[in-house]
Amino acid sequence: TTILMTFCLTAAMLFSSCEIFKKDDLLREDIVGEWDITSFTIDGVEAKGSVIKNSKMEFEKYSGTSGDFEWTITYADGTVDFQDGEYEIDEDEKEIELINDGQKIKLEMELIEDRLELEGTIDGERYILKARRD
Repeated sequence: TTILMTFCLTAAMLFSSCEIFKKDDLLREDIVGEWDITSFTIDGVEAKGSVIKNSKMEFEKYSGTSGDFEWTITYADGTVDFQDGEYEIDEDEKEIELINDGQKIKLEMELIEDRLELEGTIDGERYILKARRD
């Protein structure tokens, strides 16, 4: 009985540590894909539909310690802003860092199924981006 109990406790600890490991990589895995930004607020003002016509983000699978991203913003006047670089996710803090030409932007992130919300300060302005998987 003692051997069986020890075996069960050991198996339970191994299983739970595997589950924790899987949870740690969950954000890295779940963010992969194309995201259509449905709301784009700057300092509390919705820019999508007025100043910004369309915006998309794409995150590629991690390769080593980071992954690649692309971010396209199409403005109402037809101009397009394109950013690409690497991203890193801090699982514990639930943050994503976008790295482009040496510039780093750190955003808080919430990812629930096919909904993504990114929030942070860029150039002194507070951004909140809400997106759905494309």
